[in-house]
Order: sequence, then C-alpha cells, then structure tokens
Amino acid sequence: MHEVESETGSPWIQAACERPERLASLLTLSHEPMFAWRLDGPIEFWNAGAERLYGFSPDEAVGRSSHALLKAKFPIDFAELRSDLRNGRQWSGELRHVCKDGREVIVGSRMQLFGDDTVLEVNRDVIDAAIFRAVFDQSGTFGGILDPRGRLREANNLSLEWCGYTKEQVLDCPFWDTPWWRGSEEIKARIRFATEQAASGHVFREELRYWFADGTERIVDFAMHPIRDRSGAVAFLHPTGLDITERKRIEAELRENEQRLRWLASLVESSDDAIVSKNLDGVITSWNRGAERVFGYTDEEAVGQPITIVIPQDRQDEERRILTRIRRGERVDHFETVRRRKHGSLIVVSLTISPVRNAEGKVVGASKIARDITEQKRSQEQIATLAREAEHRSKNLLANVQAIVNLSQASDLNDLKKVIEGRIKALANVHSLFVEARWIGAELSTVARQELAPYFATGDKRERIDGLQVMLEPATAQAVAVTLHELATNAAKYGSLSAENGHVDLTWSHGSDGRLSLRWTETGGPTVQKPTRKGFGGRIIEQMIGQLKGETHFEWRAEGLICEINLRA
Repeated sequence: MHEVESETGSPWIQAACERPERLASLLTLSHEPMFAWRLDGPIEFWNAGAERLYGFSPDEAVGRSSHALLKAKFPIDFAELRSDLRNGRQWSGELRHVCKDGREVIVGSRMQLFGDDTVLEVNRDVIDAAIFRAVFDQSGTFGGILDPRGRLREANNLSLEWCGYTKEQVLDCPFWDTPWWRGSEEIKARIRFATEQAASGHVFREELRYWFADGTERIVDFAMHPIRDRSGAVAFLHPTGLDITERKRIEAELRENEQRLRWLASLVESSDDAIVSKNLDGVITSWNRGAERVFGYTDEEAVGQPITIVIPQDRQDEERRILTRIRRGERVDHFETVRRRKHGSLIVVSLTISPVRNAEGKVVGASKIARDITEQKRSQEQIATLAREAEHRSKNLLANVQAIVNLSQASDLNDLKKVIEGRIKALANVHSLFVEARWIGAELSTVARQELAPYFATGDKRERIDGLQVMLEPATAQAVAVTLHELATNAAKYGSLSAENGHVDLTWSHGSDGRLSLRWTETGGPTVQKPTRKGFGGRIIEQMIGQLKGETHFEWRAEGLICEINLRA
C-alpha cells in the first residue's frame, strides 16, 4: 500500500494539498484505488484504480459523499473518524464498501488529512490478498518468495509445518543457507546456482535432496521461477517444490518387482516342470517349455485349448473337481494322478494347483505345476519291493534266533529264554517300523505304544504317553525299544503294572541343548524298595543307553519307580 506523506512533508505534498487538481493529475493513473474528499463534503477526485475496484466512473463519484456512495461501514462512528483525522491527521483500518454491482468488498484503508481539510484515501482489496495468502499457504507444494539477491522473504505453511521449521529459522536468510539444505554442501551449491539462474531470467528445475528438522532426508521435485514486473525486469524469485519421496520409493519398488517378474518369468520358462495357467473354464492361457517337454505339445498347439487334452478319458471328472475347488479359492497340493502325452503314452504326475486372483482378490484362473514322477514311482515300487523282502528276511533271521533259544533243554534257563525272546521281539517290532519309514528310523510315540500295547486293554486309561513327534535314527530307536521293553516287563512283574490300579506315565521333551529327555514314572503299584543289587534288566538299559553316550538315572520311590534317560536324538 502506498505511503502518503503528512502535511509537514515535502513541498510537493504541500502544493498538492492546495491544488487537488494537480494531485489528481499525478494519481489518476495509479492502479491503487485512490480518491480525495472534503472532510465535511463530497468526493473531489476519483482515480482509475477506484473505478476498477468499485465500478463507479469519475462522473458518477465526484460530487457525492464517499461513505454514502460506497455505503461505507466503519469500525467506529463516522464522527469519531473525523475527530481522529483532525487530531492525528491520519487513520488506517478495514472498511466494508458496496460496489456499483452490489458486491461487497473489504478494503484495507489508509487516510491522510491535508491542510485544506482534504482527505486522501488509499484502499486495497484485502479479500484478493487473503485469497492469495490462502492459495499460497494451502497449496500442496512448497512455496516461497525470494528477492533478486536470493534472500527468502516469504515461505508458505507447507514448507514450514511439514518440515518442522519456523519462519524465524528461514526468513531473511540466503535461500541456500536455509536448513532445508543443511545436509549437503553439494545441494547448497545447486540451490545457489538455481537462484542465480532465476535471477538472470531462467527457470531451474531438478530433483534434489532436502532435510526435515529431525534429520530425515527426503526428495523434492524442485523448481525456481523468475517473476517479472510490468517492465519485464525480474522483481522476485519463486521457488516451488513437490515432495516425491514416496513416489521415488514406489518407483524403486516397481523396478524391483519388474526385475523379480523377469526373474520369475525366466525361472518359469527354464523350469523342467510343466508350469501351466488356465482360466476358470479350463482353457490353457500359458504353457512353458517344461510343459512342452512333459506333454509333447508346443506352446502354439496348447494355448487356447482345454486342459483336458492331457487328461485321459477315464479321469475327466478330476478336472471338474479341481476347478470346483479352485473357484472356492482352495489350493490342491501334490495330487498324484495320470496324464496323457501328445502321442498317447501315459505318465504319472504330481500336480500342485493354486488359484490366481485379480487385483480385487477375485479368483480368475489357476496356476498348475506338473512334475513327471513316472520314474520316481517306478523307483519307489522297486524300493518297496526290496524293503518288503528285507523285512521278510529280517523276520526270518529273528525267527531263527528265537528257535535256537527255544531249543535249549536246560530247565533252569526257561526264564532266561523268555527274557531273550522278549528282547528279540522288541527288536523285530522296531525293525518293522524301519521298513515303513524306508529305513530312515522310527517315530518315538509309535515305538512307545508298540512296546506298551501288550500290557493295556483297548480304552484302558492306566497309561499316558505324551511328547512331541520325534523321529529316532535306527540305533537310537532300537535302544529305546529295548529300554521300554525292559521297563514294562519289570513293571509287570514287580511294579505298577502288577497292580489293578497301577499307572504308567511316559513323557519326553527336547532340552535347549538338543538332547532328548525321557521320563518313565510308575504309580499305584505295590510299595517299592530299592534293590540291594542292580538287576540284569537295569544293566541292559544302562549299557544300551551308554553306547549312545546317554545317561540313565533310577529313583526307587516307595510309590513307584522313576527312570530318567537323557541322550542325543
């Protein structure tokens, strides 16, 4: 807003006060709305800026009361306004005026009283200024105003609040020294170059790093524009910025995903397995080289055809069941079946089929991986045959051992024969488990139930077997089987299993060191007394567990035996 000098100012103002016509000739062309009026009279001067703002021509305005013409609403009484002008020679504040077209405007008004009771009033539409400030502050981009030397004169709210800075930290500083660029001397140099470019009339734009108050580094799409006055000279500089940190992150993720997709496509294309996709009608939509090798059809021959071209006639119902499950969003894992190659030969395949969903999560098709396991199945059958043969031979061998024991004629060895028979049977039982597991080993709970089964009727609640599944290697499984046999035999003769209400608890767990801890607990049997000497069964247990570098501990409590075994398994 223009400053108007007081009555005691320059001779030019004094002359203007004495001759309003000369003042009018100097101010008529001003873009600021200006008019002059007598303190107790009408308007004497009305410039182009006033006409543009209010809509009244000079002929319509001159000679009329300003506050009547504009229906002025003062924040104070008009008589008080005139008193203030007489006493202080000037007044400023906001007024409400009504334009010729009925539109109401709010103006920031500055009034100066001269010696001849002439009031010069200069007004500015503060609504336009407020709109500019609102747009400036509410813009979704960082914004500022620099003078041509590069000093920051204004910064919008986003550039401050978003970044955690205050106006005191940034205003009146060289723009390159403001804290947005504090993290890099290189970035500061680029900002200084951008300022020089804009000051010389050129637009600068570049993606740059900048920093929050908390030290967080971000990325901004930065630009610096020269703003020119009516003469074409650069009046000030306008830096703007759009934070693109998230966009850059997403772009990087998209590039990564694109790379992963290329890798995935390469893996799919080079896989030996048949990888096929189909829609919910069972029509093939993709067919890799593995599928060409497995089924014999080329990509051109298969895509667009129903998947039933590789399904034997007697298995067509499988595809209907598979599609039903896929539509429900279910996955089909390791489904072994038979498929037909292009020239009619049959192969055994293992299928894994997964639903394919669109962006909305709706199932739109299926992805199928088929592995030719014809040779694998043939090998498994051969292994099973050999395993059955090994089982048969092992049992024959153990039967021969039992027969030899039974042939002994010494009458005082009968008890010993029974003991040996039981141990050999325990070994035979666990060997059967080895065959089922392809000689990998035996599962502990299965071994335990197998050894204790002869002592409990179906549905009997006298025993509790509890522990996580543990696969024991053959040597460990044999030792545990014989140990459980010895403990059960001893319990049946002297311990809890010799009484009607006797009970056995067998539990196990893995310790933090990876060792297996088994605990055999007897309750409800006859009162137990610690034996004066170690029995043959106890020595057998300690010897077999000891061979595995395990430890055995017996606790002969009156209410029943506790046996604890620790070994690596």
